[in-house]
Amino acid sequence: MDQAGHFAKTPAGVEEVRARSLKLPPRLRTMLVMIDGSTPTARLREAAATLGAPADFLQTLQDHGLIEWRAAPGPVTAPQALYAAPSAATPAASAPRAPSSDEGARFLAAQKFMNESAVDALGLRAFFFTLKLERCYVLGDLRALLPEFAKAVTRGAGAEVARVVEARARELIG
Repeated sequence: MDQAGHFAKTPAGVEEVRARSLKLPPRLRTMLVMIDGSTPTARLREAAATLGAPADFLQTLQDHGLIEWRAAPGPVTAPQALYAAPSAATPAASAPRAPSSDEGARFLAAQKFMNESAVDALGLRAFFFTLKLERCYVLGDLRALLPEFAKAVTRGAGAEVARVVEARARELIG
């Protein structure tokens, strides 16, 4: 089902992550941070269920203009079908993706995700962690920072959120 495309942040969504102007509920905001244009919808739904985010989080974020459906080349699946609960026929959709062969792109995506997640969880208190992220230059540096990342997110947002975002960061790092 997700082979036809993914949800991605709109410019308004990127601005919302930065500015927090809509005052989204914390779990809904965490889901907005997790939407990156490449994560399968089934994986997003799984993360939302783990975090206790509203079941209609995709529709809510789309209604606010924060995310949009971006179709992949080829036949397009209607995005409305992706709001439905996963069926028994879709377990392959939640299987881990193979990491990108472009290590630089993976590094930038992982660094950005870790920064946004830390800022989301800690607000201004994420400043020192952000400085540490800026001193990372390769995936190994980010990998070494994962325990501190998990600890920081746990402190700011709780163990469940930390477990989900740490798993996503590990996936991005590879």
